[in-house]
Amino acid sequence: MNVSRVIAAIALLIITLAIIAFAVMNPDERVAINLGWQVFENVPLVLALFIAFVIGVALTLLYTLYYFIDLGLTVRRLKKRSKLLEEELIALRNLPIDEPFEESKEERKDVVK
Repeated sequence: MNVSRVIAAIALLIITLAIIAFAVMNPDERVAINLGWQVFENVPLVLALFIAFVIGVALTLLYTLYYFIDLGLTVRRLKKRSKLLEEELIALRNLPIDEPFEESKEERKDVVK
């Protein structure tokens, strides 16, 4: 088994136990949530924290989805560009050697005159 997975599992277990301990120690805590357009009174603290966590997870998922779609499109564009550049390189490699050399001699004669 991979050591990093074991460490991640232990960290997740510790975080879960800390959350459960927090919920058990604060069962009667109540808060008011002001959203700007509506106020929710007498909401259990644990419920408010859980809802905030779920909203954070949902927003993170949406951002991650956007990031990976954008990354995939970038990879696709770069693969297409790489393919075009490879085709151009192959075409340049297949050019006869004499033609470009003769053209460059003629260009030098024009420059010298």
